[in-house]
Amino acid sequence: MPKTIREVAVAYNKAAPLYDYMNRVYFFRRDKRFRSMLAERLNLKPSDAVLDLCCGTGLDFPFLLQKIKNQGTLLGVDLSSKMLQQAKKKSGSERISLARSDATHLPFRDEAFDAIFVSFCLKITPAHEKVIEEAARVLKPFGKIGILGNHKPSGALRLPGIILIKVLSDMAKIDFEIDLEEHLSKKFMILEDRKMYGGLVQLLVVRNSAIHTTDKKSNNNFRITTNLENLSTASKRRMNDA
Repeated sequence: MPKTIREVAVAYNKAAPLYDYMNRVYFFRRDKRFRSMLAERLNLKPSDAVLDLCCGTGLDFPFLLQKIKNQGTLLGVDLSSKMLQQAKKKSGSERISLARSDATHLPFRDEAFDAIFVSFCLKITPAHEKVIEEAARVLKPFGKIGILGNHKPSGALRLPGIILIKVLSDMAKIDFEIDLEEHLSKKFMILEDRKMYGGLVQLLVVRNSAIHTTDKKSNNNFRITTNLENLSTASKRRMNDA
């Protein structure tokens, strides 16, 4: 299913105003359960710096904030400016910062985050392998990544799933042929892989074991600080330019 980063951005800019509603309809409001379950699996500490990769409209924020409380930091990144505008409405906490960025070229130093949360994103991006490489780079050694992904349905949903897959492939730019476990296992240790919701949802938890060398002299990477002042300023500028 050929697609470009621009096509994905255009599709999700259009979908942004109704994205939350579409999620509720598609998952029959069960997506909150999936997001909460995944946040639990990450075993986050209150002081952790967490990256919500392809954060969309911020549907993951409540479950992550519940874990890091008032001590940690949460950074939401997305390619779509319209999705970030919706996420901004949910980012009332000073612990949340937003930044517009292509997930294949994240503007962060190596080993910047304790954990990464990725919900329904990896099968959408045109370069999922590069996104996985970037996630490995910015994640601390032994840090965890929690992933929710769309999956081919099974059981009673298998036949109607053929129509569903066609619709979501065209409208939401989802590539159901991507084997997330196969690609993630090249970079990470798979801790958990389970199918839910009639096979429509895949939950994965992986651990990083790589140690990177950070170029401290580089001026091209943001540095995560305790109060994220620099990042907040950059985020606002990016959103205003979007």
